[in-house]
Amino acid sequence: MKKVYRAAFLVLFAMTVQLARAAEPAMSSWPVVAVGVFAHDRGFASDNQEHGIDLNLEVQFSPLDYRGSPRPHLGTTLNFHGDTSVIYAGFDFALFRVSDWFLDASISAAVHNGPLHKDPVGCREDSDCGFGVRVLPVFGGEIGYRLDRESAISLYYDHMSHKWLISGENEGIDHIGVRYIRSF
Repeated sequence: MKKVYRAAFLVLFAMTVQLARAAEPAMSSWPVVAVGVFAHDRGFASDNQEHGIDLNLEVQFSPLDYRGSPRPHLGTTLNFHGDTSVIYAGFDFALFRVSDWFLDASISAAVHNGPLHKDPVGCREDSDCGFGVRVLPVFGGEIGYRLDRESAISLYYDHMSHKWLISGENEGIDHIGVRYIRSF
């Protein structure tokens, strides 16, 4: 089963890199860089079992060459408290644009360094479980405001989990925080 997840992640990553190389720049010929500070394992679906403040770094490549197309991204969310950190790749989708306001959604595949399995009693009684698998889907959303032509600030939320996709332990984890976004 682990080989299937690794293969799926590698295929997604290779597609993202190839699509980013082939894409005609829609907004900028240079990548967009996002830097954020997140509350770790805090959010709407969080069980609050892990702690700390995370640093988020993400590169968003030019959107694909058709209107309304996704923007490939590659990033990392690093926890400095000794809990779970992730590296991820996927796509951002522009959902809504009005004046300087925007709403985006994202889907990614993430590789994490968190525990795969924990004590079954603690998992059952306190929802303190392992992640079950090393590669997990991540679903996110971002609402932001463009400060000028090249920069924006946003409120960001994501949830990493395999619930309803794979049986077994499923810790799941949320990140919520702010990001500064800069195009070059």
